[in-house]
Amino acid sequence: MNRRKDYVVFAGGMVLTVALIAVVAWGLVNREWIYDYVRGMTYQPTAEMSLIRDKLKLTEKGKFLFNAAQPELNERDAFNSSCRSAVDTEVAVLGCYAAGNIHIYNIVEDELAGIRELTTAHELLHANWARMSEEEKRDLVEPLTRTFDANRDLLESEITTYNVDERQEELYVRAGTEVANLPDVLEKHYAEVFSDQDLVVSFYNSYIKVFREIEAEMDALKAEMDAIMVEVNAKTAEYEQRANQLEAEVESFNNCARMEGCFVSMDEFCVKRNALLSEQNAVEALYNEIDSLIREYNSRVERYNADITRHETLDKKINSSVKVDEIE
Repeated sequence: MNRRKDYVVFAGGMVLTVALIAVVAWGLVNREWIYDYVRGMTYQPTAEMSLIRDKLKLTEKGKFLFNAAQPELNERDAFNSSCRSAVDTEVAVLGCYAAGNIHIYNIVEDELAGIRELTTAHELLHANWARMSEEEKRDLVEPLTRTFDANRDLLESEITTYNVDERQEELYVRAGTEVANLPDVLEKHYAEVFSDQDLVVSFYNSYIKVFREIEAEMDALKAEMDAIMVEVNAKTAEYEQRANQLEAEVESFNNCARMEGCFVSMDEFCVKRNALLSEQNAVEALYNEIDSLIREYNSRVERYNADITRHETLDKKINSSVKVDEIE
């Protein structure tokens, strides 16, 4: 009986040992998930951050990742402490994923509605990339390359500012937050995080719209100014030629008028005099046209400069290296 009892106890101990080993093994394999789970359980977002999370319409995986990355809205000094180096202060940094945490520069400008939501989604994809296997990343190379080729106007200037090692990750993040109508494989991939990827892109379009509108108006004004200046130059050349010719003809007419017998009749005198007066009026009208064109040109210059100022002001508002009192 004792042997039987001892055997049962020993066998039970082996079962427990095997179970414990299995738990430990599972924990080792899934230690990142456990770490994220614990961080997510301890995360207490602010009301604003909770609202941003809700607006992004995240999937369950997206919410899990969001909570694990513990996003927070930072004012200038706190944000710079987490996200900025002492160099490259001219670049506007909107957010960062650093040391496992997402930091968002707290931009509340009405004209830039959507910028915090877009930045949060952007950094969330950086967090997702950090958790992907090398195989998963390789599987996305081809569709991301196709997306880049199809959207060079949008992506190229942004992607090429990064070093070669960072470009694939940045392309992955920007494709998921700035580009609609993606290849199916990317649509399915981003759908694991965002229930509506087009909504995320709409946040990007919302905040970038004001910059695009200013830039489009500046381009249009520049084209108009160039066209006006071409006309001004052409009319000025014509004016100078006709004015010089008129001056010479007036001088010739006056010299002839002072010479007895130069004009054979009063009719000839009047005809030539009236012709000169008509040309004088035409030259003056041409001068007034040039003056009007110059005023139109200057008016567009004023609007162009105002757009530059507005653009620069908005640039400063999204650049955490610029102090608030430096913004006009």
